[in-house]
Amino acid sequence: NTTPISLTYAGEKYIQTAKEIIRLSNNLQKEFSDISDMKKGKITIGIPSLRGAFILPLILPNFMKRYPGIEIKIVEGDNNLESYLIEGKVDLVFTSFPTTDKRITQELLYRERIMLACKKGYLDNSYFLDNAHNIIDISKLNDINLILTKKGHRIRNFMDNMFNSHGFTPNILLETDNTGTAFRLATSGLGACFVSDMVINTTKPINEYDLFNIEDSNFQWSVAVLYLTNSYLNASERYLIDS
Repeated sequence: NTTPISLTYAGEKYIQTAKEIIRLSNNLQKEFSDISDMKKGKITIGIPSLRGAFILPLILPNFMKRYPGIEIKIVEGDNNLESYLIEGKVDLVFTSFPTTDKRITQELLYRERIMLACKKGYLDNSYFLDNAHNIIDISKLNDINLILTKKGHRIRNFMDNMFNSHGFTPNILLETDNTGTAFRLATSGLGACFVSDMVINTTKPINEYDLFNIEDSNFQWSVAVLYLTNSYLNASERYLIDS
């Protein structure tokens, strides 16, 4: 009975050792790149596809002028990006709602508002907090069709925590994997959805739409860059983060 356990333990130890060797090798390559004045190298960026459409055009043009010899590889995903970082498949992850994994270091880049969106006129002021303008009372949305991202997505986790804190059970009409899809469905008149500034700036609505604050005009989440805690950041990676 002890053999399978021993084999399993040995296998896990081998995997951890292999990951450490890869990490040390990557660190060494990055240090050599710094020594050679960053004439050559590669940075693999992990980023959710919609966030990539928002962030990457803002930072990559200047970066590529500054470091023309550095190859940029983009890996798009969502729920798997932290695993890719730990496995050494990506060097940096730009994402929202930062991690609590102690193997990963995070640096706050900016904060982003979360709001409720719907087709213009879909909601009236009866859904507002008492004596408040344009601030939605979550407890009054029981009869409103909500279009949410599927469980496991960061914004869904964020909203579920908010629902739980208010003792609110959402009336879910549809679930989707894409916040941009949720926004377009909501602005078509099907219901309401929760969106961040990024979605509003990257996604074309179907119709004119209303945006409402959610009980607190500062309702927001953090957007951060993630990297392995014990990894070496070379000059080009530091420049990319600080852009």
